[in-house]
Amino acid sequence: VEKAKFLYSAGFFLTVSPESMLTVAKHAAETGKYCMINLAAPFICQFFKDPLLKLFPYVDFIFGNECEARTFAQVQGWETEDTRVIAVKMAALPKASGTHK
Repeated sequence: VEKAKFLYSAGFFLTVSPESMLTVAKHAAETGKYCMINLAAPFICQFFKDPLLKLFPYVDFIFGNECEARTFAQVQGWETEDTRVIAVKMAALPKASGTHK
């Protein structure tokens, strides 16, 4: 983790240790590294929404397919199924350390 410039995790790890994911994501934000997460499955967006949202301010890239994105939007009450709109809204979520250039 110390030597890495890019940190990536599947969202499935939220089911096991959300605290570990948050620690690594915060480390990335504090040291100028890139943190990436994959939504992994619709149920992550549904049943692990709170730890996922707690993690997002420290994440630079979010990966997901159309079903995962639509599920995330539905859980957030965004009232859209347009994945382009969802992507823009996800990109506009607050960041803890600004953005990478």
